[in-house]
Amino acid sequence: MYRPFLFTFIFFASGIVAGEYIRILWPFVLLLIFGFSLYFFAMDFRKTVLLGIIIFALGALYHNFYSARMEGTIANYAGSYRTVIGTVVSPPEIDDTKVTYEVKTLYILQDERYVKAPGKIRVTLARKDSMELLNYGDVAEFSGALRLPRNYDNPGGFDYRAYLAQKGITATMFSREMKYLGKGNVNPLVKSALNFRGRIQSLYRRVLPPRLASLLSGIVLGLKGDIPEDVLEAFGDGGVLHILTASGSNIGIIYAGVGWILNFFKLSRTASFIAGSVAVLFYSLMAGMAPPVLRAAIMLEVVMLGRLIGRKSDPLNSLGFAGFLLLLTNSFNIFSASFQLSFAATVGIVLFFKPVQRFFYKVPAFFCDSLAVLVSAQLPLFPFLAYYFHKISLVGFLLNFIIVPLAGAALIGGFLGGLVNFIPFLAVPIVKVTGALVFLMDWVTTFASKLPYATFSVPSLGPLAGLAYFTLLYAVFAPVEALRIKKRYKFAVVGLCLLIVLASLISTSPGFEVTFLDVGQGDCIFIKTEDGGMVLIDGGGTPAYYKGSFDIGKDVVLPYLYDRGVRKLDVVVFTHFDSDHAGGLLSIIEEMDVKAVIVGHADGSEIYQKIVEVATRRKIPVLTVSRGDAFRVGEAAFRVLNPKKHQLFEDDNDNSVVLKMMYKGLSFLFTGDLGFEGERDVMAECDVKADVVKIAHHGSATSTSEEFLKKVDPDVAVISVGENNSFGHPSSRVIKLLEENKIKVYRTDLHGAISFKIEKDKVRIYTQE
Repeated sequence: MYRPFLFTFIFFASGIVAGEYIRILWPFVLLLIFGFSLYFFAMDFRKTVLLGIIIFALGALYHNFYSARMEGTIANYAGSYRTVIGTVVSPPEIDDTKVTYEVKTLYILQDERYVKAPGKIRVTLARKDSMELLNYGDVAEFSGALRLPRNYDNPGGFDYRAYLAQKGITATMFSREMKYLGKGNVNPLVKSALNFRGRIQSLYRRVLPPRLASLLSGIVLGLKGDIPEDVLEAFGDGGVLHILTASGSNIGIIYAGVGWILNFFKLSRTASFIAGSVAVLFYSLMAGMAPPVLRAAIMLEVVMLGRLIGRKSDPLNSLGFAGFLLLLTNSFNIFSASFQLSFAATVGIVLFFKPVQRFFYKVPAFFCDSLAVLVSAQLPLFPFLAYYFHKISLVGFLLNFIIVPLAGAALIGGFLGGLVNFIPFLAVPIVKVTGALVFLMDWVTTFASKLPYATFSVPSLGPLAGLAYFTLLYAVFAPVEALRIKKRYKFAVVGLCLLIVLASLISTSPGFEVTFLDVGQGDCIFIKTEDGGMVLIDGGGTPAYYKGSFDIGKDVVLPYLYDRGVRKLDVVVFTHFDSDHAGGLLSIIEEMDVKAVIVGHADGSEIYQKIVEVATRRKIPVLTVSRGDAFRVGEAAFRVLNPKKHQLFEDDNDNSVVLKMMYKGLSFLFTGDLGFEGERDVMAECDVKADVVKIAHHGSATSTSEEFLKKVDPDVAVISVGENNSFGHPSSRVIKLLEENKIKVYRTDLHGAISFKIEKDKVRIYTQE
């Protein structure tokens, strides 16, 4: 068989994906039996097909068994306050407010005694100046709320559960108590690699400013934990984030450097191969054994071993071998963005480098090769970039020509500085010179990322558009003989595929839609009219005391909007200025094209001041509305029911903007955080009857009176609320009241995003569960 490892990888990976979504084993067992029973009697092509079926079924079964084994027993104890004992298996991740560890659990306190509870959890502690940091191999006792990882369940959102599963983590804990117990049994090679990594990072921090030191750690070691968010965003928008990932260039320099030293001393090729392999393994451990670095390391080892024994390796087959080994190590790797991006870029270089190089034959040789590598790597990446980041960098092609050579020089300088760390008079000057290169990279990238139209937001390609895109690549780059069609038909295939891809990028889903996004303990409602009008009511947010870098607007709401192909908003409504409603909208009005902002009243809050500042700078009109006002967006009519003009309640929740939206006989009531007093005032003067009501204040006991609910008389109620929130929302009284009135209830903590889609007078309700 030609390229057997590539064949095995493709079918094994497909089986893993099937096994993730089909958790029933018997279909795959039957498929395996079917394949084996016919395999030995089949001939030629049929035998190959049956082998693919067997490998597919094995992949699905392997993933199911791997998942069950990985979960261990620790996840069974999630859902309450727990005390666990475990071994730290990673260096700490440190930021301004918290310290995070990956912990391999050993025991859990159950009924006043410790019982074995194997597994792996992610433990976060609030950072204190006096706290002692734990290191790899330390055993400690942690106490806190043990929870299963939770996603913000919105279409196009980041899958946090899958991200942790790729690391073998099945639960999380925020620990308020931590007690060091001693040293555990650890792998000495891993410990040595992490200690050496720590010394290199300490050198960078000692010699360079924090910003440059963190960037150099990213370039040399692929570690992005210390890099400020604005730097990561700039490098992402500039299309050069890949230089902060340890991959092929890092591995190549390590291996080549060791080979050069041993060749200088005229040692044998075998000795050079063994020493280089050990150095690559050691570096891979330093870089955290991430999929890109492992992929590069395995491929390099295959190629160099082939040269040593006099056999030529096939790049695609080597890639298949690397992928298959990585999936055997951790079947969840197939769902990792870094795994997918790394493999897609490598496939692009292998398949498209020579055709692209021929296209740029008039360009000088050095630039021609660099351009060919860049373009060929980017071609297969487009669907993945659209899916994961919803942005395409328009300055990236040019910026890479400047940044990649600088990054190569910084990589060599960073390596040299780290290797001579024990000789300060050599290490310090090397790192300082390297720091100057990093400073230049940072300045150029930041400048380029802020240029107008530096990035272009794109929605995810659907299955049809994704298939059309890869068919387009094949049709463009494959020779006509391979396509087995006439040349004019090739142009027709290219044109059709291009049309499908472009239609997917510029079109939005048909019909009228109201979606209540899952933003945790907060509110966010997106409305799209049939003729393309866009409204966003609230945007969720984090508590006012939260000081971390996570932003609901930027990290949850914007990805959803970009995934839907939304590039402008006609109206953004701030119902009031509590952080769980308004906090996320600041990023929205900062990032997106917004025609108007609506508020109920001005106040002295910090959030309101920021709204005015951003709106003024971006020339967005801020409109103050009150009872009796009305506006239209497309065919949707909105009436403002609250607040009253020049008459505010003492409790600001009762001053929430309350909107009633009507579209083709269907009505929605959006209530903000309206309380009992506000409800009485609104229903005394306004028609509140609606088919769908957003239950006020996340189902709080201080909202949704029986009288108000009877006046609204809805068929459906939506509660936007965070899972296991500390407020006890929704109130049992409210839930009971809704049940007694036979109102269908949807909750974002249980159902994820809830969408009402209206097409041709039919209303369909979709959830994520």
